[in-house]
Amino acid sequence: MLYILHKPVVILGAARTAHALLGGSLERYSATALGAFAIKGALGRAGIAADTVDECIMGNVVSAGLKQSPAKQAAVAAGIPHDRLFKTVNTVCGSGMSAIQDACMSLGAGISRIVVAGGMESRSNAPYYLGPFDDAKERLPGKVRGFELRIKSPGRGASVSEYVEFLKKLRLSGIHEASIHDSLMCPFADGLSMKDYAAKYAEETGMSVDEVNSSARLSYSKARDAQAAGDLAREITPAGDVEEDEIISPEREADYRAISYGFVTAYNAPQLADGAAALVLACQDTAERLGLRPLARIVAISRVDTEPAAFVTAPVEVVRIAMEVSHRPVTIIEANESFALQQPLLRAAFGEVEMNPYGGAVALGHPVGASGARVVVTLVNAMRQKSHATGVATICFGSGGAMAALVERV
Repeated sequence: MLYILHKPVVILGAARTAHALLGGSLERYSATALGAFAIKGALGRAGIAADTVDECIMGNVVSAGLKQSPAKQAAVAAGIPHDRLFKTVNTVCGSGMSAIQDACMSLGAGISRIVVAGGMESRSNAPYYLGPFDDAKERLPGKVRGFELRIKSPGRGASVSEYVEFLKKLRLSGIHEASIHDSLMCPFADGLSMKDYAAKYAEETGMSVDEVNSSARLSYSKARDAQAAGDLAREITPAGDVEEDEIISPEREADYRAISYGFVTAYNAPQLADGAAALVLACQDTAERLGLRPLARIVAISRVDTEPAAFVTAPVEVVRIAMEVSHRPVTIIEANESFALQQPLLRAAFGEVEMNPYGGAVALGHPVGASGARVVVTLVNAMRQKSHATGVATICFGSGGAMAALVERV
């Protein structure tokens, strides 16, 4: 699918919260609270009052426990009135970009004049599924992370082996983590996750573990350098007192690397994370009428849907589709980095293009419902700071497929 925007849609404001690792500094905030922080930040940067927004569309994947209409909760908490249009979307990792596409379609159809679109996820607060009945015919408890489980979860700073043992106990008990099962497990093949497909692809195509780990190492290095230089801070809006990404320390990275013997490991796969991202979108004529200065223009959005196993290579296809309709050379790509083994594929296909200058999800974390919007926020930031005129943001999604957004700097 290729959706070319014949009525220009511009980005008036873009912001994301910091990303915090599972059980980290953002665990006290629900997904909707994180979404509200991002929406407020994007509106503030756009210079738009919340009551001028006509519609809010937010991606979210693990919605259990969030009650009704997560998008509306986040929007109202950010000051958008109750009587506006609201929609929550779930396209797994692509949810945030699906929200942006839906917003562009709404604007193009004249349904709304100003739309907030993005995504939000709190993987720390994803509930556990109840386990089976015990001998007394009572359900084993499955409770929200942070409350006591019959099987006690490891605390912060626990070793990798302690987490592995904990997960083994969970599986044996029949209690499942929604954060894992709702976002990673394949619905078409029992017992297989997207990481299994990724590892199988790498093995069958002759990739080396060293090549995959090298891509991961580059992500960590770029992210730390960008954080030190203040490059990431430009796109982050505070979530309470949290203003900086929790990037794995060099010491923990060394620990992960020491045991990283496979194609998909704690070292070279994206970290489970909490976070949110939002963009304020409007048609170009609306922005001109209101005297607002856009950051960038969305030119087109491409999408392919595939068999589950083909999600690994899908970003290459959607980026190529998006590039074909660009009037100017694409000089930067922001790819979510769902697995480090995808980066060599993108570099092989588009090696002349700057890619992920600030690192990717392996280092920054993957708040699954937010990541599709996060890559667009980061792309716009990088384009403005590094003087790129045209870029593409891309992300793959579980069950098979990928999306890409072609963006021009205004």
